[in-house]
Amino acid sequence: MTLTKYFAGFVTVALCSLQAGRAEDAPRSARYSMVEDVVYGNKDGMGLTLDVLTPETNPKNIGVILVSSGGWKSSKSNVSEQNKQRHKEHWVQGLLQGGYTIFITRHGSAPRYFVPEMIEDIRRSVRFVRMNAERFHVDGGRLGITSGSSGGHLALAVATTGDDGRTESSDPVERVGSRVQAVVAWFPPTDFVNWGVPQGFRGIEERRPGFFQTIFGQVTDAETQLKAISPIYHVSKDDPPLLLIHGDKDTTVPIQQSQLLKEKYDETDLPVQLIVQPGGGHTYWPTIMDQYPAVWAWFDRYLGPR
Repeated sequence: MTLTKYFAGFVTVALCSLQAGRAEDAPRSARYSMVEDVVYGNKDGMGLTLDVLTPETNPKNIGVILVSSGGWKSSKSNVSEQNKQRHKEHWVQGLLQGGYTIFITRHGSAPRYFVPEMIEDIRRSVRFVRMNAERFHVDGGRLGITSGSSGGHLALAVATTGDDGRTESSDPVERVGSRVQAVVAWFPPTDFVNWGVPQGFRGIEERRPGFFQTIFGQVTDAETQLKAISPIYHVSKDDPPLLLIHGDKDTTVPIQQSQLLKEKYDETDLPVQLIVQPGGGHTYWPTIMDQYPAVWAWFDRYLGPR
């Protein structure tokens, strides 16, 4: 891939949506019960919400947070149409068919809110789900997180910076731990500094002046700020097991991003696996449902009964 394509890919990631993946070829559509618009926090008087989907067939009572994000934007509109879509898209069907209770979580969106704030939103959602685990009939001690593209980035950012709760906080939700016990990330950005090539972010600065403002609002030191939101710089020995899935023809987020994070996990001696889809592009490929048995095996192994 040329350097130009690498840099174009960084910009194009902002156009990719969680809802882009379909599962028309899935053998069946899993039935589920749903609780919509559960408020897990607020921003400027506006609610942060998530939807809870519980499979009706063979539920495992295992909770998985699914980050709803496309280009670091997250919204919910045309509810009836979205509900129809959930019977087709692989993000929902793949997890429901595995028996997992899904928490579809939305975050504050660009351009009003920026990526560091979005990471905090998703981190809070983990705390909230754990605090209310009995209410949702899941094990609060064993939570997973997943998503793709920008959502995969946010999932990884939370997974690699988990804590045991902020004991000094007056907010009971914030006093709950934000660690997850397993993560599955599809074609995620992981190292914004070395995007495609070492120090690749400099090429982005040259070709798209002002682009980093869409991520941070105010840019004071691009490299330092990009490292702060890049999961690879936060990997530590207490991070959760990681499954990465990436197509080798992805021109939006280069597979190099998953390869770099796998190398870092290997160096840290953490459980990690990278599944490479030959010919796979970004967000979707016709056989994408074939990856879900590996996802189920991963979550079952690390989130199943102790």
